[in-house]
Amino acid sequence: MDRRKFLSFSAITGANAVFIQALSSLAQVKEFSPDAPLKSFGIPCGAHIGIQAERPWLQQQAFAKFVTTNFNILTAGNELKWARLRPNAETYNFTDADWMVNFARQHHIIFHGHNLCWNTGNPGWMSNVLNKANARQFLIDHITKVMGRYAGQVDSWDVVNEPFAVWMGRPDGLYKGLWLDLLGPEYIDIAFHSAAQADPKALRVLNIHHVEQDTPADEKTRQQTLSFIQQLVKRSVPIQAVGIESHLDTSNPIAGASYDRFIKSVRDLGLEVMFTEIDVNDTRELGTVQKRDRAIADYYFNYLMRVIPVSGAKRIIFWTPWDKVNWMDYLHTSQYSRTDGVRHRPGLLDENMQPKISYSAVAEALHNACR
Repeated sequence: MDRRKFLSFSAITGANAVFIQALSSLAQVKEFSPDAPLKSFGIPCGAHIGIQAERPWLQQQAFAKFVTTNFNILTAGNELKWARLRPNAETYNFTDADWMVNFARQHHIIFHGHNLCWNTGNPGWMSNVLNKANARQFLIDHITKVMGRYAGQVDSWDVVNEPFAVWMGRPDGLYKGLWLDLLGPEYIDIAFHSAAQADPKALRVLNIHHVEQDTPADEKTRQQTLSFIQQLVKRSVPIQAVGIESHLDTSNPIAGASYDRFIKSVRDLGLEVMFTEIDVNDTRELGTVQKRDRAIADYYFNYLMRVIPVSGAKRIIFWTPWDKVNWMDYLHTSQYSRTDGVRHRPGLLDENMQPKISYSAVAEALHNACR
């Protein structure tokens, strides 16, 4: 199929804008309906299609309509993280989290919880309060309370988020931080056992990153991550799925056979593979907006076409719904610093909430990979 023939989407304007119309010349694929919602393209292979969002975005009517029309999984960007839930060591604030879970329930969207345990992104008080004597109980109590509150309402949880970072130099490849410092690698076991007790029906996910591309660092991460997961399974840690974040970069190619082997090896352990945070970084993609958007769209398409067949993924979640709220503009490391100073464009919608060719590419890839 000639991807260059797939045309951009056009938006429906109005108070209740629904961004699902398109023009297409894909006559050779008779069953393809470009005006269908994204979630409909996952039906043939039993896949749910999701998006990450935050409460303020969903309180905008047009954006909420875009989400409820096109997706059947919702991930809360920040509302379930420790920093939002735990203003101090003694109290919880569930206001935003409750709102998000209720939004999903009211619109018949399954909810993915992100996240219960992470070595970074934690509130400042934790480093002053937690120590080797009390950290285990803090972790158990937090998971028990949060999962217990939403039992039956949250379909799946990132129980442990981003546990691997080979660039930090540990022999086991683990990400350095608070939980690892205080509890050692056992913090992962503790978190999963606690989650299994708190809500046995929710899918328990180990959410990983930097395994998707063809770089030496990604290859090393694949090797060390797989070895660690094999050990988790061997000692009966109740992990059920591996979430592959998929924060991709147009300047690095998608990994090939090595990535396929990694995914297949995870599945051979009896674990589900899902994609939890898909977006595309265009930091080093220079030129016109049209050229950049085409490169990003092609990357989305090629990635989905590669990973959906080999993974059999039933949950595919996109991280950056629209350019106006993209997280890359707020990171000032070399990986995310554009030399021309303009904004990144990783989203499915542009800054004006109009669908981009990235949206078209995702629709086409989901259709082709799932039929």
